[in-house]
Order: sequence, then structure tokens, then C-alpha cells
Amino acid sequence: MSVNITREKMMFAITWEWLGRGWRDFRQAAFLNMIYAALFLVIGLAMGGMLLHHGFSVVYFIIAGGFLIVVPGLVAVYYHLADKIHSGNRPGVADIAEGFRQCPVSIMVIGLVSLVIYLIWITDALIIYSVYFDFVPTSLSAYKADPVLRTDVLAFLLFVSLLGFVLSFITFCITVFSIPYALQKQCGLVDAVSFSVRTVSGHTRLMFFWAIVLGGLTFFTVLFALPLLLVVLPVLAYANYATYSDMLRLMESE
Repeated sequence: MSVNITREKMMFAITWEWLGRGWRDFRQAAFLNMIYAALFLVIGLAMGGMLLHHGFSVVYFIIAGGFLIVVPGLVAVYYHLADKIHSGNRPGVADIAEGFRQCPVSIMVIGLVSLVIYLIWITDALIIYSVYFDFVPTSLSAYKADPVLRTDVLAFLLFVSLLGFVLSFITFCITVFSIPYALQKQCGLVDAVSFSVRTVSGHTRLMFFWAIVLGGLTFFTVLFALPLLLVVLPVLAYANYATYSDMLRLMESE
């Protein structure tokens, strides 16, 4: 059942319903959803393991933050699977490949833009890291033992968090609805991005809160509970599809 999304004072109830609908869609093809998410889990485990092994625990924070920037394009396949589920069909492995084939050029361009923003984030974050630590490995054990290092780490995390928040929210405004819109409507880049930005700007409080929910859950999972990505990633993708569906109906009715 759709929610009355014009009542922004009910943000908690609205977002909880979107998450609930995401969970229900996830359960329609749970194993298939986890198979696709496993690709990113393996990459995350490999990168995280390498950084932790060489003592770059703090750098893993940068990698986790950067994932928020590139993840919108990576979950486009889930929007295709959601269309299958909502049309009454049970998706299979072949639908993952079909989802890639049906992606219009506009989604590829949006993904490229997200990648450029990600590279900006990585470059700037590593420059800040070099200012504080001169590319010396900085582990959590050293952080606990050295009060001076602890101060530098906290200052570093503050600066890169502010930078990451700005870049992530810019990416959110551009991609949160443009990718499912482009996939469903098979439209061009300008129409897709325009729809996303207009929707976010027209419902600022609700969308800002939704960005915090999506970003916070994703970041926490990647940083502290990476194996849960198998479930969290598809559930959030389906929840955002539910958000898109409601916002599309609202925008078309205005």
C-alpha cells in the first residue's frame, strides 16, 4: 500500500514503509539478490583485507566512504529485477545479464559521472591523509596507543567526512531517481537527471532524511559489518525503487 508522501512530518513512518517494501521484494528472490551482491562483497573483502594487512586501517574509511558515491550505478540491475517482481514474474540469473543489456546510454553516463566524483573523492581524501600522516600506515592499534595520533586521526576523519558528505549528497541528488527513471522510461540523460533533481529539490526534508538513511546504513555495513552487504545492498536498492515509484506517482499528479 502506498504512503501519503506529501506529509513530510511522517518521515520516519514513510522511510520505514519503504524499507519494509524493499525487504519484501528482496525475499522474492533472496538467493539471486545475494549472488549479485556477493560480487561487491568479494571486492570489499579483498580491498579491506589488503589495507588492514598493511596497516592502513584509516584508509579503509576512505574506501568505505567512496562506495557511497559509486553504489547508485552498481545497483541498477536491482531496479530491473524489481520491475520483473512487480510485473508478477520471478526473476532468474538471466535477468541480471538482461538488466545490463537494457541499461540505456544515459545510465552509463551517470555511472561515469559517479566514477569521476569518486576519483575526486579518493584523490582529495588521500591528499588530506598525506598531510596528516605522510602516507605512513596508520592502524587502529597505533591510534589507541598514541594520544597525538588519536587527535590527528579524529581531525582527518572530520575533514574527509565533511568532504565525503558534500560529494555523496551531490551524487544522491543526481542519481537517486535518475537511474530507475532512465531504466523504466528508456529516456535520455537530461530528462533522467532533471527528474531526479526536481524530485529531491521539491521534497527537500524528506529526501535529505532518505539520503541519511541510505547512506548511513550502507556506510555502517561496509565499514563495520561487510558480510551483511549481501542483504543490505539489495534491500536498500529495492527500498529506493519503492521510493522512486511513490515519488514518480506524486510528481506525475502535480
